[in-house]
Amino acid sequence: MAEPKDLSLPDFAQAVVEATRGLKAYEATQTVEAGRIRLTARIASSRPDRLMVEYESYENPLLELEERLTGDAEYTADELIGLSLHLEGKETWLHDPSTHVCLVKPSRALFEPFPEFAVLGTLECLWDLPHDYLLRDLEPETIGGREARILALKPKHEHRTHLFKHVSFLTRKAIVAFDPETLFPIRLRFSPLATSETHRMLGPEGQITVRYTDVRLGAEPRPSFSPPDDARVFREKWLTIDELAGQLPFSLTIAPLIEAGYESLGGRVRVTSCAEQERAYIVASFFSRSDEKDGADMQIVSLRAGNYMSRNMARRKVTIAEVGEDEAIGSQNARYLDRRALWEEHASGIDPSQAPCELAWERDGIFWFLSGIGVGRSDLVRLAGDLLDEAPPA
Repeated sequence: MAEPKDLSLPDFAQAVVEATRGLKAYEATQTVEAGRIRLTARIASSRPDRLMVEYESYENPLLELEERLTGDAEYTADELIGLSLHLEGKETWLHDPSTHVCLVKPSRALFEPFPEFAVLGTLECLWDLPHDYLLRDLEPETIGGREARILALKPKHEHRTHLFKHVSFLTRKAIVAFDPETLFPIRLRFSPLATSETHRMLGPEGQITVRYTDVRLGAEPRPSFSPPDDARVFREKWLTIDELAGQLPFSLTIAPLIEAGYESLGGRVRVTSCAEQERAYIVASFFSRSDEKDGADMQIVSLRAGNYMSRNMARRKVTIAEVGEDEAIGSQNARYLDRRALWEEHASGIDPSQAPCELAWERDGIFWFLSGIGVGRSDLVRLAGDLLDEAPPA
């Protein structure tokens, strides 16, 4: 049989399909780059749906800007580097050894930087190589001291529809470098479609490059992740507003927000609680429809509350303590923060009217963070007072 690098293009493409589909497990260091975004992670993939990720570096100016301007980042880059992430089927376990906490999310949650692209440990894009793409050989390159075979890929169609499945291709072209012996894709470079959110994020010349180094194809499949014996396990779930009652170890109702004319974004609330139901916190967002007569902009309110502080809540507490100011919600002491000054400092030229303002307070061991966009200080204080009236001391 001819060496893989000597195969004709159709035979080589078919060999790649067989090699990637037949790959049961592998480990590698994966680097992802696009402009100023760069991350490196050690990954261990096991078929059919198990993936371990440990970030070694994570640089994302957009994530940093989000945290500075809104405080909404669930994890910062530094925090992600300290985690080990384990995709187990439809769930993702996030293990934080510094706090002995495991968080279980009901989805693939590996905190990749591009909204439409799951790039970590994903080879499925090559499983139907001859069927999905027009292929062309390019000049070989020397990568890592070995001559790699380079293929240019162009989707045959933007969409492909079967009876029960519709597939959309999010890239207009790609170039893949294959190891000449193992047929493993050691470098993938592609450009998102102009209609994609990632294209708008990266700009017209934006290109994503994925590299694999230190690849071990003979790795044994890893067992399912089990939390350490000393770990406290928190599980995240999404509930409707009606399902929220009785799901928290403290008193809370969001009725005052509904009565004030706000509607739940997506109709659901994110609740995270430990197995013993002793500690929990919620994240919920609401909006009010603009008054067409007055031409008012949409108002958005977000509520975070719990007797356990997430990483995001802990950062909010520090920020508002350092740069906020005292505020009174009736007899309750609170801190108020208007982030417009941060916008002027870190994002001059962006309309500061969309900067959130925030109230934070603690009562009876429950931490509250109420933020609003397009909501005045007095209105935010009034909403907070309504929430406190509806949430008597435990």
